[in-house]
Amino acid sequence: MRWLTQLLIVSLAFGAGTWFAGWWMVPVLGAAYGVWAANRRLTLITATLAAVLAWGVLLAFDASAGPMGRLLQVLGALFRMPGAALVVLTLAYAALLAVSSAALTRGLRRLR
Repeated sequence: MRWLTQLLIVSLAFGAGTWFAGWWMVPVLGAAYGVWAANRRLTLITATLAAVLAWGVLLAFDASAGPMGRLLQVLGALFRMPGAALVVLTLAYAALLAVSSAALTRGLRRLR
C-alpha cells in the first residue's frame, strides 16, 4: 500500500510538471526522485511506471478533447507506422527520461 501511494504521488508530480512546464520536467523530477528515494527498493520501477501513468493520463485527456484518432492516422502515415505505435513511443520516451535520470542521481547519491 505504501508503494502504491508513492507511485501515485510521483505520477501526480510527473503529470503536473509536464502539464505546467513541459516534457523537460520529467528528467528533472526523475532526478529529484532518484535522490530522494536512493536507498529504497523499486525506485527505478516506480519512476518508470509513474512517468508512463502520468503521460498516459495526459494523452487520454488530450484524446478526449479532440480528434486524436485522426491525428494519429496522419502522423502514422507520415512516419510510415501505425498510429498506436506513436502512442507507445511517446510513453516509452517518458519512461526512459524518468528512469535514466532517476538511475543517474540514485547512483551518484549512493556513491556518497
